[in-house]
Amino acid sequence: MSKRLKDYVIESNQAEVRKNLEKITKKCRFIIRWIDTNVPRTGERVILCNLLGATADYLELAKSSLNSHISSLALSTRSVYEINVRLRSLLENPESLNQWQSEAVTDKVQVLEGILTLANGDEKLAEQNILKQEIERLKGLVDKYGLPTVKQPTTTGNLAKTVGMEDEHAAMFKLYSKLVHPSSYLVNDHSASSIENQKTLQIYAQLNAHDSISRVCEKLGVPFEVSKPYGQD
Repeated sequence: MSKRLKDYVIESNQAEVRKNLEKITKKCRFIIRWIDTNVPRTGERVILCNLLGATADYLELAKSSLNSHISSLALSTRSVYEINVRLRSLLENPESLNQWQSEAVTDKVQVLEGILTLANGDEKLAEQNILKQEIERLKGLVDKYGLPTVKQPTTTGNLAKTVGMEDEHAAMFKLYSKLVHPSSYLVNDHSASSIENQKTLQIYAQLNAHDSISRVCEKLGVPFEVSKPYGQD
């Protein structure tokens, strides 16, 4: 069930926002520990916990970014949002779990290929050969485990369409893009509305994190005593 702003988020000062982000982060990690202990290990469980763990990581980054350049907070909030969209997609389409795993291989291969492209001619041939061997090993894992071949990872925009979040994505990504990248707006004029932007980012970081927690707990049968939002009895 999708959560609304008023279910979790109220406007408060920066000290309270920091505390809230810390509490949500601890809640994520507490739930992961409970799942590791009480839920049988499956590929799906591992993936869902990885996504929840990544959410906690980006919430920590958001907390540390409250008094920093707004692009850091924008990156954190966008990442929490992208994780939420991915999570929704995987839960609605379980068959895409293998594709998501295969994307990890594609990502690693593309990173190594990028490093090879930066190599200078015949210099460090031994190191280049090691990278080439690793690329071939990674590609072999796709065949070994029967994973689908993924040439390019699925974009968040395409995933948003599949889970009925196309309008929200179009609206929020305009903000994220202008604040994450050194756009003319961010470089020349962002201070005019930085307070409003900061509030929006803080709210949506918490909202999407809570939604992800709720969906993982519902899917894996985490009891309310473990999953309940902080502050509730």
